[in-house]
Amino acid sequence: MSDPCPMTNDEADSGAGFRHPSWVIRHGSFRAKRGYILLELIIALTIFAIAVVGLAKSLNTTLEVGNIMNRDYAVRIGLQSFVEEVKRKAISDMATTATDERLGATYTSTVDSLSLTVPRSGAQLSDCYRLTATAVYTVGSEQRDETIELWLYQTQAEQEKRRTR
Repeated sequence: MSDPCPMTNDEADSGAGFRHPSWVIRHGSFRAKRGYILLELIIALTIFAIAVVGLAKSLNTTLEVGNIMNRDYAVRIGLQSFVEEVKRKAISDMATTATDERLGATYTSTVDSLSLTVPRSGAQLSDCYRLTATAVYTVGSEQRDETIELWLYQTQAEQEKRRTR
C-alpha cells in the first residue's frame, strides 16, 4: 500500500498541496481560544479566592463574637458567685468591692434600706434591704456592666449571728 501523501513534511507545513490526515491543522483561532481559556481560568481563580477570603473573614468574626459571649458569660457567673458570697454576710458588711484579674472585672455591692408596706394591713415591714451588685468590665474599647438586684429580709438577731461567724 502506498502512502496517500507523496509530499514531504516541509511541503505539508508550507500549505502546498494535499495534507496527510495525521497532521493537525492549527488555525489562528485555536491560539485565540487558548488565550480565552487562560483568561477564564484566571477569572475563576479570582472569584474562588474572593469567596475563600469572605468565608475566612466571616469565620474570624464568628470566633470573635463567640469569645466575647464566653467572656460575658464568665463575668455573669462571677457576679452570681460574688452575690452568693456577699449575701451570707451581715447587712453592715455587704457593701464591698472585689476584683477578678483573670476576667478584668470589678464587682461592687451596695446595700440600701427598703421600705415596704403590706397592702392589706398597711403595716410597714422593717429589716428589709436592697442589695445591688454590679460587675464592670471592658470588651475591646467598650466598657460594659452587669447588675443584679436582690431584696433581702434580715432581722437584727440574724445580723448579729452572721457577724460572729
